[in-house]
Amino acid sequence: MAEQSDAVTLSNGIVLRPVHGPDKLAACFPVISLLRPRLKNVQEWIDRASEMATEGYRVLAAWQGDRVVALAGYRVTENLIHDRFLYVDDLVTAEDARGKGLGAALLKELSTIGVDEYCGRLVLDTAATNENARRFYKREGLNDAVIGFVKQLERAA
Repeated sequence: MAEQSDAVTLSNGIVLRPVHGPDKLAACFPVISLLRPRLKNVQEWIDRASEMATEGYRVLAAWQGDRVVALAGYRVTENLIHDRFLYVDDLVTAEDARGKGLGAALLKELSTIGVDEYCGRLVLDTAATNENARRFYKREGLNDAVIGFVKQLERAA
């Protein structure tokens, strides 16, 4: 898909296509809120996604008619660890659409986009305790190669 075409139609009739504009982002809210429950409402999602877009954030969604049934938020970026790479911020499927290969289809399309945009890697993070996601990613050919650390930061009162 990347820059060559606008959409990819899967064998089940679901269409993968980029999300542009507030109306299309709003259609993504029921799905992204499953992964990111801290989003308070549709407007916060639209505002945050739009702001992140200024830093390269993009959304690729799986559409069944007018309904988003899965999506991936991602960005092409560069650092000294991975050089130029495609980073997957978000990958989630609606509960009633799970087990139908949509996550795999999104990852495959993201890999194509990464290659088209001269990325050497596709990178994502998941919680060490999320065994289902870890099994899925390994099954899809991703290597469990990085250990990440997180420290909560708080302002002094």
